[in-house]
Amino acid sequence: MPKIYQYTALDPDGSKIKHSLTAESRTEALEILQSRRLVPVQLNEKGAAADTLKEKALAILKKTGYRPYSYRDLMVFCRQFSTMLDSGVPILRCLEVLSEQTRSSVLKKQINNTAFDIRQGRTLASALENRGGLFPEIMVSMVEAGETSGKLDLILDKLADHFEKQQDFNEKIRSATFYPAFVISTSLAVMIIMVLFVLPQFAQVFGSMGMEMPFFTRALLRASSIAGQYWFFMPLFLVLGGVSFIKYISTKKGRLWFDNLRLRFPFFGHIYSQTVAARFARTLSILLAGGVTLHTALKISDKVIGNAVISISIGSLIEALNRGESMAGPIKEIKYFPRLLPEMVRVGEETGTLDRTLNSSAVFYEREVSYIVERLSTILEPALLLTVGLFIGLLVYSILAPMYQVFQMI
Repeated sequence: MPKIYQYTALDPDGSKIKHSLTAESRTEALEILQSRRLVPVQLNEKGAAADTLKEKALAILKKTGYRPYSYRDLMVFCRQFSTMLDSGVPILRCLEVLSEQTRSSVLKKQINNTAFDIRQGRTLASALENRGGLFPEIMVSMVEAGETSGKLDLILDKLADHFEKQQDFNEKIRSATFYPAFVISTSLAVMIIMVLFVLPQFAQVFGSMGMEMPFFTRALLRASSIAGQYWFFMPLFLVLGGVSFIKYISTKKGRLWFDNLRLRFPFFGHIYSQTVAARFARTLSILLAGGVTLHTALKISDKVIGNAVISISIGSLIEALNRGESMAGPIKEIKYFPRLLPEMVRVGEETGTLDRTLNSSAVFYEREVSYIVERLSTILEPALLLTVGLFIGLLVYSILAPMYQVFQMI
């Protein structure tokens, strides 16, 4: 049965063409393109409407930094890739094996497309870059450095270590925040059920007896009545609000506002700035250790940290380096970075061990963030229990108070 293939190709003049064609297989589609004297850049089978919508949704989410697979997936990919290359397995065969082993359908598709690009004469770094940003820039640059130096297996092993540390760090944060999030969500669910379904049942009984209910009970019943009448607006409001928010922070102005808010937010801004500093130091360290130049490493680190406010300061830092200044001085101007980081950079520059001092800084800040979040979780537990107990107590009071009046009437 003929299939529709969408392609991007270069014509004899070097112009890029995007179109589609019908063929029985991918091989036949390639032959058709070659007969038209077109050089294929990308060739994908056109999926169903659901797949097209999924791709559009992923394109929107990518602007917010989202990737449809985890650091663990990338870690396993790089570790296995490195092991096979070290054993002498050709790159294309490595990609075929990795495609068969990966559990992520999105990553599997990207690996297959990467292999297709390599068959068309692209380098591995160029093929990864051609995936529309689904592979991190740090990975593309490190692979490019590895191909240039002939140490691709070692570079991929370093990348695996990097993604493993990122995954461990994210897991620590997730574990520390799981309990508070669980308590809050469960409590909200219980309160919503009581207000929407339990309290109105008691209200009917009390109303039939002509009783005047306490103010708090009347307020909850009023809120329950409004929510019951207009409940269908809530999902619509949430969806529209979420889409509008994502679109706004996708703009330059919205991204600056949101990133500035994250940095300045009381207490949590400190945790976020420490996290950004750790990510910056870790990324810069691994790039420098992989042989990437300082200017290129700074540009990539700027994109990896994903904060538009700090990005402006890093741009000034790059300009200072172009003027021949050292890195330690201008980095002090980034006020959201901890004061220790410029001193560590200065020591690294003076001793020629910038990659190692940055790695040490990243380890320190990651431990600091983990410690703060764990302490915060410990402090929040009794506070959350007290708050939840207060709200539940008020709900119980709103039910028991009228019942007590009934008992007095008997």
